[in-house]
Amino acid sequence: MEFHKLNGYLSEQSVITFSSDVLSFKYANNSFSFNWKKGRLNYKRRKTLYIPAERNIVSVIPNWFEVNLGSNNTRSYLADWETVRKYFFKKNPLSILDIGKYYHNASDNSDHILTKDNIDILMESASSGLQAVVPLQALMQYYGYNYYNDSLKRKESNVNIQQKMHHLYGNILQQLLNTLSNEEIAAWESKRNEIIKENNDISLLSEEVRRSLIFPNPEIESQYNRIASQFRYPSSTAFFIEEPELNLYPITQYKLVNTIVKMVNEMNHTLFITTHSPYILTSLNNLIYAGEIGKKHHKEIAKVIPKHLWIKKNYVSAWKINADTYMLENLLADDLNILKAEELDDISEIINNQFSELFKIAHQEEEYINL
Repeated sequence: MEFHKLNGYLSEQSVITFSSDVLSFKYANNSFSFNWKKGRLNYKRRKTLYIPAERNIVSVIPNWFEVNLGSNNTRSYLADWETVRKYFFKKNPLSILDIGKYYHNASDNSDHILTKDNIDILMESASSGLQAVVPLQALMQYYGYNYYNDSLKRKESNVNIQQKMHHLYGNILQQLLNTLSNEEIAAWESKRNEIIKENNDISLLSEEVRRSLIFPNPEIESQYNRIASQFRYPSSTAFFIEEPELNLYPITQYKLVNTIVKMVNEMNHTLFITTHSPYILTSLNNLIYAGEIGKKHHKEIAKVIPKHLWIKKNYVSAWKINADTYMLENLLADDLNILKAEELDDISEIINNQFSELFKIAHQEEEYINL
């Protein structure tokens, strides 16, 4: 709870549960329980990436790496940022939407923005919008594409992981051995004992023979290697982004949504966002609607919105917290293939109604004279 800064949000009656085909966990009565399911061997590890609303801390506090924040998810975010920023240097800059480019200078540990006019400014001196969007897009680019395409996941995963994975690997192998018949196990063990008995130094044996001491057949070995790799190395990223719209103009929010959706669709990632922006929701709405009507009008819709931006409605869930009841309300419209974005934009109706009243009053005298 402390890591996710949830102290004060939960009571003794609070219950948190999660269940999938692979695992389930539950938090209740101030305790945590976890269970694997039968589909355990189908598990595919994800990289979990949390991008907080206070992400611009890396821009506004130059010596952020010296700040003691305790062991929480903000510290985890800073650790991810420290990895990512070093990937984008001056000869390998990151394009930031249509705003400019970002790069890190290792010589003085500084972060820079190159504007479209090729003006170089320190990120700490940039606009609040840039200070918020640069860390966001850098993390998305790295953990959305580069981390997987450049095999960086293997480099990062190799650090201090051997001991942690040793017990898990043994458990995986045991589950695979349990799929064999008693006769197959007996034959394999007999062969193993014979090899060990005839050879004092196993290290001198060929690699193939040594593998046969661990795996009873090539099929079990192949399954083990595949499953062990799925447990050890992430295959995709679960992005948790707070307020993607932070300090951004509506047009930039729209472009950011397209960038995020393109990445998620191409790389099979998952995305969870919290937002107060009707522009974010309406942008997503168009992409969901395009995905639905594109089933019947593929060519026509693709001319309006490219197919790589289409979203399948059954992949989406959207909720808001009712300000009066504090209960979750579903934002998916049952009768339409869109979100109920107006639920977060009810203030626009109030503002428009006020303007209509003011306009009506302002023109009452003119209408009277014309009569």
